[in-house]
Amino acid sequence: MDRYLRKNCISIIVPVYMVEQYLNRCVNSIINQTYGNLEILLVDDGSLDDCPSMCDIWAKKDERIKVIHKKNGGLSDARNKGIDEATGEYLLFVDSDDYLEEDACEKLLCTMKKTDADFVVGVIREIRDNNIFYQKRTNIENNIVYTNKEFIIKSIDANEWYAPSVINLYKTAFINQHSLKFKIGLLHEDVEMLPRVYLAADKIGYIDYPFYNYEIREQSIMTSDNREKKVDSINYIYAEWKKEFDTIVDKELKSKMYGALIKYYLHTCRQLKIKRWTIPEVDFKFALSYALNLKEKIKVIFFEVLPNLYISLGNQD
Repeated sequence: MDRYLRKNCISIIVPVYMVEQYLNRCVNSIINQTYGNLEILLVDDGSLDDCPSMCDIWAKKDERIKVIHKKNGGLSDARNKGIDEATGEYLLFVDSDDYLEEDACEKLLCTMKKTDADFVVGVIREIRDNNIFYQKRTNIENNIVYTNKEFIIKSIDANEWYAPSVINLYKTAFINQHSLKFKIGLLHEDVEMLPRVYLAADKIGYIDYPFYNYEIREQSIMTSDNREKKVDSINYIYAEWKKEFDTIVDKELKSKMYGALIKYYLHTCRQLKIKRWTIPEVDFKFALSYALNLKEKIKVIFFEVLPNLYISLGNQD
């Protein structure tokens, strides 16, 4: 049964785990939003530092904050718990070591109202070694309603089909209706979620505004101390992608999604030093057939013939 959702309220889900040096910055950026109709869900995922007490202190300072203390289950489990508890009409995910621009919610909601989309995509500002990069769309227009096919193909063609779930403002009813929960126990859970969210949507909107600030640190999940788990997770994820794409009826969209799968896979092979095809039904013949363009076909051949050299050349994507 659908629960009552508070109209125009944005539920902001913040998983919290071992981030005591960043948590105050994150929460401050949320409570000081220019748009005030918020429900702030701090999901303490069994953090072993001072985060649990910090969350409780914040809840006493701002009545919009609700703290959920739970056993450690990982990022996906914490986000899912937030989804279960959210009562706002809209959902936004914020990682507790990141922070928002002060008008993020106001601008995202404005675009949502104009487009009536299932979700609105924004821009991430990446801060890496004092350099700034942007995850943005260069061929998608503001305040235009796109079908999922239009948005997906335009994004893939521009090499801008980005995975982070924090980049979107969602309708809560859309998330609930399609059971868009995060898979527990995986690394790269946003990559697994990416096609499920887009393929479920009827309408997608976009705002060309870097509302989300993401600082990349050396101790992040992308460090190399858990390579085996990363490989296992990514093999599972791309196998699920393949099964999902097999069911697409639209031939143009299916072909484009297969091409994205090949591109993502080859990029991951470089990152994780995978030197052979490891996804069921995804082999050299399949990859060559569906590679997005000539450059991608050359990469497929290179990987097939000289995998060690392909890996050693690093990220040339």
